[in-house]
Amino acid sequence: MKTRIHFAPNYFYDPTHPITIALIGVGGTGSLMLARLARIDFALRQIGHPGLHLVAYDSDVVEKNNVGRQLYTLCDIGEYKGVNAVNKVNVAFGLQWDGIPMDSLPDGEDVRANIIITCVDNARFRTLLSKSLHFPFKGSEYQTMFYWLDIGNSRDTGQFVLGTLFKEERNIDGEDFELVDNLKNIIDFFPDLDAQDTPILQGAGCAYSDKLNEQSLFINDVLVAHASDCLFRLLYHKLIKKHGAFVNLESGKVSSISI
Repeated sequence: MKTRIHFAPNYFYDPTHPITIALIGVGGTGSLMLARLARIDFALRQIGHPGLHLVAYDSDVVEKNNVGRQLYTLCDIGEYKGVNAVNKVNVAFGLQWDGIPMDSLPDGEDVRANIIITCVDNARFRTLLSKSLHFPFKGSEYQTMFYWLDIGNSRDTGQFVLGTLFKEERNIDGEDFELVDNLKNIIDFFPDLDAQDTPILQGAGCAYSDKLNEQSLFINDVLVAHASDCLFRLLYHKLIKKHGAFVNLESGKVSSISI
């Protein structure tokens, strides 16, 4: 049986500018993902790759309940999450990434980037975004949409899914592998994702202890570690054999989503 493999689009092999990324949500998952994206950018630049350019969207401000659970400190309270988090990585890595203190629109018009990463609790937003991404924008290479990476979780479980937004005619034959161009996105796996927008699944408590009971302290870390590794393999090796995973911290199991 041949191994199913997904190759990066042709442009990713010799990009003329940094790969553009729109990060939607800079909370528990997004703040951690942002830090790893900065590390990916640094690593890629060491091998002559133009790296990444990121724009982060989030209208929320840092609250005391966010400290420790998200990548923020007591000194950050009151600041916009997106602006604060982006400024930190800009200073640390000498970048010029942008933090927008506004929420992205679900029509996708303000997030024209090569890779869209959603780290939001709002399932309705992701459903509406998926509808707009049925017709991904194709224009200047730095605005053309190629992938949608979604990361979501509940208390002890979560998943990440990397889906494709591009179509290329590629005739790549291999004796040991089968080329797969089309990768399913999160809505393909969960058409009823809207059902996740409930207080039981998303949490409704306000106290710090409530938040810890509603969500494991490290579920975001585990998901981001797997998701960022998948993205790095795509950008560095130009191919992946897995495009997602389901994580269960209580059982200690990680079930990969094969190509």
